[in-house]
Amino acid sequence: MEGKMIKISAPGKVILHGEHSVLYGKTALAVSLGLRSTVIIKVLAPTDNPKIHVYFPNMDLDETLPLKPIIEQLFTTSISRKCSWNEPTKIDHESHLKKVDGVLHMIRPGFDDLLSNQRNSLRCFMYAFGGIFGNSGLNISDFSIKLTSDLTVGAGTGSSASFSVCICAAMLQLVKLKDSENVGDFSVEEKNIVSTWAYNCEKITHGAPSGVDNTTCTHGSLVSFKKGEDPLLLPSPELRVLLVDSRVGRETSRLVAAVKVLHGRNVAAVDHIMEAMNHVALKAAELLKKLSNTKSKEDIEAIYKHLHELWEMNHCLLASLGVSHPVLETIRSAARDHGLACKLTGAGGGGNAIVLIPPSTEESTVDALKTKLMNSGFRVTDTLVGGKGVEIHN
Repeated sequence: MEGKMIKISAPGKVILHGEHSVLYGKTALAVSLGLRSTVIIKVLAPTDNPKIHVYFPNMDLDETLPLKPIIEQLFTTSISRKCSWNEPTKIDHESHLKKVDGVLHMIRPGFDDLLSNQRNSLRCFMYAFGGIFGNSGLNISDFSIKLTSDLTVGAGTGSSASFSVCICAAMLQLVKLKDSENVGDFSVEEKNIVSTWAYNCEKITHGAPSGVDNTTCTHGSLVSFKKGEDPLLLPSPELRVLLVDSRVGRETSRLVAAVKVLHGRNVAAVDHIMEAMNHVALKAAELLKKLSNTKSKEDIEAIYKHLHELWEMNHCLLASLGVSHPVLETIRSAARDHGLACKLTGAGGGGNAIVLIPPSTEESTVDALKTKLMNSGFRVTDTLVGGKGVEIHN
C-alpha cells in the first residue's frame, strides 16, 4: 500500500437563474463551474506513531495530527457500529460532530484560536474520515492529504461544497483502495453516497444548506431546485462564460433581508417579479435541454439568442429588487458594448457576474472585453459551466 496515491477533483458551482426567487418557492438553476478543487492522498510508510499530514494551502493550514487518538475516538467496531460508510443518512450527525470536536481539541492545542475557515475545514475532514473510513472496518496507518482549489472562499462559487465533495470522495476511494485496490470511476450510487456525506459536511459550515451545492459539485452539469424539494439533475451542454469578480464583498444575509422588506411593502409587485424569474428559470432549463440535443448551427444560434434575452431579463428583474450594484452595472455595460449578455450570479450586491459567450462570438471580441474588464480592475476567468462533477484522476 505504501506509495499508493488517490487524486480527485470536484467543480465549484454558480447560480444560473433563480437568485432570491428560490427563497419564495420558485425554481432556481445551478450549474457546475470549470474552476475546481483537487485533493491528493498519499499512503506513507507506516511508523510506530502513525500520523496524518494535513496540508490545505488555500486555508493556510499545515498540520501533523496523531492518528491513534482519532481511531480510538472516531472509529467504530463491528459491535458498536450503527451505520456503514455507505449509509450516510443513518449517522447521528450531532453526536458524530461532537466527537469530532472533542478529538480535535484533544490533538490540536489552540484549536479554537484558528480562523473559522481553518477550524471548519479540519472539522469537515475529520467528520468524513471518521464517518466514512471509520465505519469501514479497515485498518489505516500514516498518510498525507493535500487539498488545493481554484475557487475563492466566500465568493458564492461553491468553494465549501467543492471542498467537502473532494474530501468525502477521497475517503470513499481510500475505502475502496484498502478493501480491494479497485479504484475505478464512481458509480451513480457512489456519487449519491458522496453527495450525502458532503451535505452532512456542509451542515458544519452552513447550518442548514439547501443541498444544491453538494449535488451540483458531485454530479456536475445542471441542477434544478425548489425550496423543500430534492434537487433534480437536468441535461445541459457546457457553456463558455466569463466569470467576472467585481472585487466588491457581498453580504448575503443583508441582501436577503432587504428583499424581504421590499416584499413586505410591495407584496403583489414583488410576487410578480418572483414569478417572472420562475418563468425565466423554467424556460432556460427547456432551452439548455434542446441545446444538448441539437447539432444544427441555426438552432444553436437561435437558442443562444434566446438565452441572451433570458440572462438580460433575469438581471433586470434582480436589479428591480435592489440587489445589483454599480460595479455589476459597469460590468454589464461593458459586456453589452461587445454584444454579450451578462447577469449577476448569487446574492448580488457585488460578488460575481457571468457573461455568456456564444460559440459564434469572434475571439477578438472576447479578448477586447476581457482586456477592458481587467483594465477596470476586475478579475476575469474564461471558463466553462455545465461540465463534469467529481472525477478520479489516475
